[in-house]
Amino acid sequence: MHKIGMTFWVASLTVLAGACSPSSPSQPHTSETAAPQPASTNATAAALPVSSIPADPRTIAVNVQGVAPVGVTLRVKSVELGTDATTLDVSASYGGTITNSLELAGNGTYLLAANGDRLMLKPPQDNQSLRITRGQTMDGKLVFLGAVAPDTKSIKLVVNDNNDGNSIISPGLTMTIPLDGTPR
Repeated sequence: MHKIGMTFWVASLTVLAGACSPSSPSQPHTSETAAPQPASTNATAAALPVSSIPADPRTIAVNVQGVAPVGVTLRVKSVELGTDATTLDVSASYGGTITNSLELAGNGTYLLAANGDRLMLKPPQDNQSLRITRGQTMDGKLVFLGAVAPDTKSIKLVVNDNNDGNSIISPGLTMTIPLDGTPR
């Protein structure tokens, strides 16, 4: 068995206010003060209210399996709903005979929340496209950037968005994952 990659990445945003300190080595000292920049008014991303983001991570046991006709089997064993990321514990196998290997993250792999948000995959450093070879099984955790609202009943795992399940390069697969399972 091959490990998918256990990289867990938490994105953080830092807001800088005011002018840089004159002692900053990357900024020359000047007596001019930069004019404040207006806030952007064309933001299209919808923010979740603080009350709809889980306060503590919780793990839900699931047992969902999806199969792409080309010979890929993907099983989701648990979902961890965190404050900054959603993590799936998965097992993926490729038993097809048409090609020697294929990619599970070659074209748009993400979680789709009920409200339409796409939580994009943070690919592991050691296998960015989640390449799997014939006869191989990969076990590990897939990290998707962003939180799912605690009252969400299900999410969809979309593998290689808009690709056919018979693709010998990056087969498509969509799985609905219920979130009403037993917390562990």
